[in-house]
Amino acid sequence: MKKIEITSLFIPTTNNQRTIRILLPDKYDENKKSYPVLYMHDGQNLFEDDIAYGGHSWKIYETLHMLIEKNLASEIIIVGIDNSNLRLFEYSPWKASNEIKIRDAIDVGGLGDVYADFIVNHVKPFIDKNYRTMNDYQNTMIAGSSMGAYISCYIAIKYPNIFMNVGVFSLASWFNEESFLEFIEQAEIDPHQRYFISIGRNESSNQSITDFNTIYLQNSRHLCSLLKHKDIGDVLYIETDDQHNELAWQKVFADFIRFINKKS
Repeated sequence: MKKIEITSLFIPTTNNQRTIRILLPDKYDENKKSYPVLYMHDGQNLFEDDIAYGGHSWKIYETLHMLIEKNLASEIIIVGIDNSNLRLFEYSPWKASNEIKIRDAIDVGGLGDVYADFIVNHVKPFIDKNYRTMNDYQNTMIAGSSMGAYISCYIAIKYPNIFMNVGVFSLASWFNEESFLEFIEQAEIDPHQRYFISIGRNESSNQSITDFNTIYLQNSRHLCSLLKHKDIGDVLYIETDDQHNELAWQKVFADFIRFINKKS
């Protein structure tokens, strides 16, 4: 049976409590052992259809359960951090590019460092203190979709030796790709980090922009190339025919779990 515990922690970006959803292994109370931990963003969209954006969640529990039953994955704890109305601020350490600002008449971004500090120095210590976790580098992971993929990469690279496995679903680095790629180029990345990158050929965040799918594809291809240039030896890159939504990420999440389990 699905076992989700819900708590909250104070986050300074919104100056209030942020909901944290913790999916525990089925036999967590019985086994008394410790587990690897995967931290994910947009927590409302991960586990339950009735609260997910568009009415479709990632169905993470169902996918994990299926893979474990087939002996294709081991049990893990998954921590989902809810988003807020400041999502586009929290999920980028840089302001949106001038092109985005002019086109969409918005000036967002810039709170990514505060959000990253919240994940690394508040959420993770809380989880490690209150749950039986394997809290070392090899057993700590981070993942997200779209802007959640953007901030996942940033956090994993800014805080080396904390997150070994990184899940990058439908990267939205178009938000400010110049700053994003420059940051990665200049960073000292642990070559043992492992990156799972998936992107759909039909993705778009704005149907009025006819070539948005090409922009999305270029974003993920640029990241993949740069990581390999930085001597990251384990990068799995997948292109599908999907669009930009939870149903697409639901489909490839099983591939990500098999990747972090090193299962064929």
